[in-house]
Amino acid sequence: MAARILVVDDEPGIRSGVGEILALEGYTVDTADCGRAAQELVSGTSYDVMFLDYRLPDVDGLTLFQSIRQKSPRTMTCMITAYANIETAIFATRQGIDIFLPKPFSPDDLISTVDTLLGTKKLRDEAERLRLAHEASLRQLASEQSQTHSLVASLRDGVLVVNRQGEIALANRSMEEILGIDSGKLLRTQVSSALAEGVLAPALAAFSPDSPASVVFEAEAGLKRLFVTVSGFYDETGGLLGRIVTAVDITAVRRMAVEKARFTRTLVHELRAPLTALKSIVEVMRDRSLGNDLDPYMSFLARADERIDGLGELISDLLSLSRIEHEGAVQAPAGPTKIAPAVYEAAELWKDRAAAASVTLEVDLASDLPALAVSAEDLSTILTNLVGNALKYNRPGGNVCIGGVRTSEGLEIAVRDTGIGIDPANLARIGEEFFREKRSETKGIEGNGLGLAIVKRLIDRAAGRLRITSAPGSGSEFRVIFPC
Repeated sequence: MAARILVVDDEPGIRSGVGEILALEGYTVDTADCGRAAQELVSGTSYDVMFLDYRLPDVDGLTLFQSIRQKSPRTMTCMITAYANIETAIFATRQGIDIFLPKPFSPDDLISTVDTLLGTKKLRDEAERLRLAHEASLRQLASEQSQTHSLVASLRDGVLVVNRQGEIALANRSMEEILGIDSGKLLRTQVSSALAEGVLAPALAAFSPDSPASVVFEAEAGLKRLFVTVSGFYDETGGLLGRIVTAVDITAVRRMAVEKARFTRTLVHELRAPLTALKSIVEVMRDRSLGNDLDPYMSFLARADERIDGLGELISDLLSLSRIEHEGAVQAPAGPTKIAPAVYEAAELWKDRAAAASVTLEVDLASDLPALAVSAEDLSTILTNLVGNALKYNRPGGNVCIGGVRTSEGLEIAVRDTGIGIDPANLARIGEEFFREKRSETKGIEGNGLGLAIVKRLIDRAAGRLRITSAPGSGSEFRVIFPC
């Protein structure tokens, strides 16, 4: 029987998108746009998995979760939200949420989350079945060659099962990697010795006789950040059967929180600087600091106009970034996109700018270029930004060439220029939001550093690759390689 999934979110796009993706995977999906509707559905239907928005119009997600858990305690729950940070994730997990998934997420992330939740649910159900059948010994669970072992082994999260005697009865591959110990050396050893010197040493506090029902903490495992929980298994009389240690990789959530803070700080600066300049210009004109004649103010008005154009470009680029992030992996285009029209359109768009800058703009395309499974809009945006940058950072008398050729790696589109080039130390940061080189040659060149961030995201979601070759004073070459 197909698993039944409930999606609770007030955004129609999220409900329909998640529903369609999961339906294609063979799941039965119901949706609700508020807490009241969700409670009505749960009252009459048993769900295996629930995706629950953190913020709903009539109730907050955690309050609704506590209410639903009383009616349906076996439902696995994933909290989804666009307001993701590590504190929210930790708080939600401590309240009993099984997985925390920040928006926007890709179809692969969604399907992987469902697989993990269903795998965990099956493990819990199997453990409960064994307990009710009086096969409560977790040592038997470890030695039993059953589907439970396969499920635990396939989980991405680290899992360690310890029986009531303090012996390790089961450890999956993820836990082996975290501890750096093979499962063969872990099984039937005392948890006190296995965890004593590792990153999970704080978990040992849960194994003392007077320890709390569960222990939660964070740990560093190399470059990974782990969220670790220790919880107990109990029989029908409340007697402790053993404990399960789980370690969830929250590195991506932590990194996202840091990147979001950096992005917000930079965005505030990018908005504040032009607004401050505009306010100064307005004050000069309002106070008539240069007299009553309009002519002295015209240069101020020209600068104000440039600042307003820059703000408009910034807002447009931010909207483009937001659209790309929320769309994620786009649907296949209606039909294949021909390369030549898109390239010549970009060249035509920038020809006046090139002429004004005394830069020669050339197109050099092979005759046998295949069409691409990339939307015409995305390809146009990529080319427009790359050619615009090649002109912006060029020199009078320079050259920009848009080339296209088919190679063994795929279809390659290259934009080459004879401009000021890029410092090798900064090549790795190309495509980072708001990043712009600070050199004497770039002083006075307008821009917000979002164009290449947009380009990189569009290339990534088209399964393409961006390769950059450059050196100060020697120009740059941006090569986009699409599979074909």
